[in-house]
Amino acid sequence: MVMSSDTPVTVDVWADIVCPFCYIGEARLRKAADASVEIVPRAFQANPEGGERESVLTYLARKFGGSEEQVAASQQRIVDLAHAEGLPFTNDRVVGDTLPAHRLIAEAAEDSAALALDVREAIQRGHFGGTLDITDHAALLDVAVEAGLDRAKGEAVLASDTHAETVRGEHAQASAMGATGVPFTVVGERFGIPGMVETDQYAQVIARVREA
Repeated sequence: MVMSSDTPVTVDVWADIVCPFCYIGEARLRKAADASVEIVPRAFQANPEGGERESVLTYLARKFGGSEEQVAASQQRIVDLAHAEGLPFTNDRVVGDTLPAHRLIAEAAEDSAALALDVREAIQRGHFGGTLDITDHAALLDVAVEAGLDRAKGEAVLASDTHAETVRGEHAQASAMGATGVPFTVVGERFGIPGMVETDQYAQVIARVREA
């Protein structure tokens, strides 16, 4: 049976806050999705152990080797890809434990997938734009609240370990489906897309689900 273009389709997207390909891929997916596509953000921590707060260039140089200058030069392609999507992006940012951010997104998901997606996008934009230190819980909460999260609920989450198991469970779910990294996208609970693809490729898979 061929479905119409307004047939609802659910798209689950596993991503980490500090993953640039998740950030760019999600922007492309949003462009490919029409009003009847529900994008559901799922958590995946590339570094589940957390990690100390540090400059992203310091972190990448330590992880992959080379100088910070060499790392910055190698990152230019990613910078260009982000800017091509109209996204703020700078290498002048810090990385650290993403669990608190993921837990705030999980709290937003208690309201709706749309709010959770808005909160995730706002946190990503702040992080990659260099205006948000994701290890600063007060600043993190401010961004989430500006995106629509209730402040009292956000404060309660950050003052506890609420949704920590949800985040770990979503990570485990992706791993069980064979995901070794992110972004990992599942369209209509049927078609998996590993990694970041072009906008038209996301659109084609959504159409394929409707035609199946």
